[in-house]
Amino acid sequence: MTSTPPAPQAAGLVRTLDGLGCFFALAAPPPQGSDAVPWAQVLSGPALEPRFDAVRTLLADGAGIPVGELDPKVAVSAVQVGLASRLWSVVLASAVLHSWVPDLSSASLLASPVHRGSVPLGVRDADHGYAVTSPEEAARRIGKTVVASSLHDLHEACAKTGRTPERVLVSNSTSSLVGALRVLGGRRPEVAGRVAELGRLLLADPAVRAGGALVPASDLPAGVGTEVPGHDPAEAAFLRTGCCVFYHLPEHGLCPDCVLAPTHPGRVTEAH
Repeated sequence: MTSTPPAPQAAGLVRTLDGLGCFFALAAPPPQGSDAVPWAQVLSGPALEPRFDAVRTLLADGAGIPVGELDPKVAVSAVQVGLASRLWSVVLASAVLHSWVPDLSSASLLASPVHRGSVPLGVRDADHGYAVTSPEEAARRIGKTVVASSLHDLHEACAKTGRTPERVLVSNSTSSLVGALRVLGGRRPEVAGRVAELGRLLLADPAVRAGGALVPASDLPAGVGTEVPGHDPAEAAFLRTGCCVFYHLPEHGLCPDCVLAPTHPGRVTEAH
């Protein structure tokens, strides 16, 4: 029987995550005096509405167009992608590098309620979580603490307050998972196999699979689909079930994994 690994020291976990880049950062706990609030407050209408407005203004200014000409759903999508990417990045790195799934459920999460706040993601206590001894156990814990809790609540809040189809939001999250897997595997190649195995298990979760899945490469035009760690891109690629609507931004085409890409390959923005 595999022995149960000890809980990591919060400081060590945070240092490891911080060393991977900004999307992996976790404040545990947030510094005193920060603007961090419980996840439910982050997702409340009074917090999300001005956050969407702020991001819409930034995107419109960056594109050189009046705010009124930018579909507000683009800003909703951008906010949700950013939060989902942080959730995935933190929990994947913790599970793979520390055999630990921190409690990132809605009841435990903290974050700034504003765009570019001082605490993008935090928890009161990084030692509150679950030691995991296998990829299967990690995937089950992530399914309960992230997929069915904080991520689910993020979808519901953005759909309600942002008046954006949940199909868009769910596919955003699954695409963000694939992106986080690629970044983690690229930055820590010595654990690429573990990253790929955990990704395979998470992509099999029905709630995650609702946002996208692997498609035979032979079914896709050139330049369509996203590479998934552990899979030969010549054989299969990831394709989402929805569209992030970023193509509404001037000079931004379809993402390679967009549900619209197979029938509009000429509109795909080349992946970098």
